[in-house]
Amino acid sequence: MERKSYLTGKAFRLFLGASILTALSAMLGNIIDGVIVSHLIDYNAMSATSLCKPIIQGNYTFYQLVGLGASILVAKAMGQGDRRRVNRLFSTTILVLAAYGLTESMIGIFSPEIIVNAICKNEALYGYASEYFIPIIIGTPLFLGVYFLGGFTAIDGSPRLVSHAMLTDNILHIIMDIVLIQFLSLGVIGSSISTVIGHATAIAIMSAHYVKGKSQYRFELIRFSDIRRCLSEACSTGLPFAVASVCLTIYLYCTQNIISTGLGKESLFIFSVMLNIMTIYNMFVTGACQTMQQLAAIQIGLGDNYGHRMTVNEAFRFLNTSLCIAFGVLAVFPQIIANTFDCPPELMEECCYGIRIYGFAFWLFCILYLLMVNYKLLKFSGLANFISFALSLSVIPVMWFNVNYMKDLVWWSNLIAYLIVFLIILIVTAVIRKHDKSLTPVILIPRESKFPTYDQSFGYSMESMHESFKALSQWLRAQDLDEHLIFRIRVTAEELMANITQHSQQKNKNACADLRIAVKDEGVTMMLNDDGIPFNPIGPKDGQYGLIIANGEANDIQYKYQFGQNMTTVTFKAGPIDSPNK
Repeated sequence: MERKSYLTGKAFRLFLGASILTALSAMLGNIIDGVIVSHLIDYNAMSATSLCKPIIQGNYTFYQLVGLGASILVAKAMGQGDRRRVNRLFSTTILVLAAYGLTESMIGIFSPEIIVNAICKNEALYGYASEYFIPIIIGTPLFLGVYFLGGFTAIDGSPRLVSHAMLTDNILHIIMDIVLIQFLSLGVIGSSISTVIGHATAIAIMSAHYVKGKSQYRFELIRFSDIRRCLSEACSTGLPFAVASVCLTIYLYCTQNIISTGLGKESLFIFSVMLNIMTIYNMFVTGACQTMQQLAAIQIGLGDNYGHRMTVNEAFRFLNTSLCIAFGVLAVFPQIIANTFDCPPELMEECCYGIRIYGFAFWLFCILYLLMVNYKLLKFSGLANFISFALSLSVIPVMWFNVNYMKDLVWWSNLIAYLIVFLIILIVTAVIRKHDKSLTPVILIPRESKFPTYDQSFGYSMESMHESFKALSQWLRAQDLDEHLIFRIRVTAEELMANITQHSQQKNKNACADLRIAVKDEGVTMMLNDDGIPFNPIGPKDGQYGLIIANGEANDIQYKYQFGQNMTTVTFKAGPIDSPNK
């Protein structure tokens, strides 16, 4: 059978839960505070929490520049089996994020008024904004720690632990919000303290992965020149994401000031509700993008274009399904959303009107953002950078024009800007494909692998295994390989495939394993992935003669259990066998 998306989809869903909950903790904390604060204090307090979004977004921007860029490089290095590079990137990221977080904490302790004055231009909101802001900025190391550990621990093969940590973070956050505001009467400062408590708890839970020695990463004290080189590579990779985040920070700052000065604090409240809706959408797009880029980066490292394409398809399928449901709720029940933020009756009609329009606009925003991530992975940097700038900055002049000259269209500003950006992307990708027909439309992933590749799935039955092995044998004979090399590959493949079939204990009838063989100039690489019980084929026990033979025929066999899957990579080279696994 042709390669199916079973294992790719399963890994995607496993990553997805961790990614969404990380996004929930990192980006939805502000909306949780907004909802609870608006009910327990007043709607001005909720507007004040929204004014701190540029600060929160700015911290996330720095993580994207360094941490996210490094995590993509780590995933690629894992796909290539480069452990030294993995450790250097991991160590550099820890050092740089720690230095940044501690610096910002010092600013929050000694000179908080500088930043409060910059983000709050409305005197009626200044007191609330100042109280909410100070614990947030002092807790910057914890915010960055949540981002860092969430991403790197998931790549390290423990996305479920990340999910548990982030779920605990958000539940504790909500409970502490109510306790500190309602029962301890701490006011708006209690909501920001509860955010910090939740993040600290999540970090403690995820740290168990490293304390217990389960991590593949090793922290190293590396030279300054190595730190500089790793930092440069990470920043280059993370630049489009950071630029998009910087532009979003500018967007939040400029649009809130345009609305506040041009339409007043009532319209600013309505806009704050819409920004909180954007935060919900960001939860979905961040989860989809982080999952896609982690898995796709590994597949790019392996040269697996087909797997990359399946991962992107999974991301788009999840995103469109989720956003369709979200938009349906916003379109049919806008009053419920408005009441969630304790919207005053006199603002209800306009708030519902804006919610419907923004719901559709942010859907388009998410699609464009997912495309940006994919273009960066494929090294279409020009396209990625264009989207990262245009997504946010294009809205500002449109909104300014509408506020000053066409107030009836002010809530349409985002949708108008995003439609223009999407049209430009369609035109540019059509031009690129005109010069390279091998690329898929719009997403631009190559249709074929760089090297001759056998890429098939087989079911967990002897019958399916034998059919796949027969097809493999025919394919190998057509590749102009040395007969002895073909024999070694066939023997190894047959033994490993039979072992998977015998030990899978998989009851799902649709379950299947993946077999991928790439014929490269330096030799042949065979990759076998299955989701059966963990089983290491290297160094088999006494009596497993088939696996002993397989280990002897290969030049090298590497095994790891990651993402709920057995992953075995076998290398063959022409000539004498010198296998370290013999």
